[in-house]
Amino acid sequence: MNELPARRRERILQWLKEDSLLRIDDLAERLGISTMTVHRDLNVLAEMGLVEKIHGGVQLPDAHTSPTQTCTLCHMPVKHRLHFILTAAGGETRRACCPHCGLLLLAHESESAPALLRDFIYGRIVNVRQAHFVVESRISICCEPSVLAFATAADAHDFQRGFDGQVMDFPTACSYLARTHRGS
Repeated sequence: MNELPARRRERILQWLKEDSLLRIDDLAERLGISTMTVHRDLNVLAEMGLVEKIHGGVQLPDAHTSPTQTCTLCHMPVKHRLHFILTAAGGETRRACCPHCGLLLLAHESESAPALLRDFIYGRIVNVRQAHFVVESRISICCEPSVLAFATAADAHDFQRGFDGQVMDFPTACSYLARTHRGS
């Protein structure tokens, strides 16, 4: 099948919502990849707190046992609803407390660094490059300027109608944050 890692991880999460426990061998067969590749994908998802690896398989985590994680950039606690994770060039995983910090972290990585974040409304995992952002809305949950991520442009525009702000695609949001943080 040879999908991009972010797409495979999205599919794994979707399958876990349907079946709360999956075997690694079954995932490898479904995805047409090696078990080692499945393990690498699951390691990323586990570091995000989205899955819990168990012997021979994976399950959805118990909400009461997920450890507190801190943002690589500002060292604030990573909020489940705003979680942003990227895989750096050397393979290390970096977390951000919100899309604001995540986009700034991503600016220091290669253009192709894989990054995932959570949709603000539904909590779905979204590839950052396909997300839409509402910047500087009246809702400020984390860092300033406020940046919230949405899976679709329609959701971003609906949110904007209620809470103001500017709807931006990935490149525009990155440029905006680069300009607002120049000299800081």
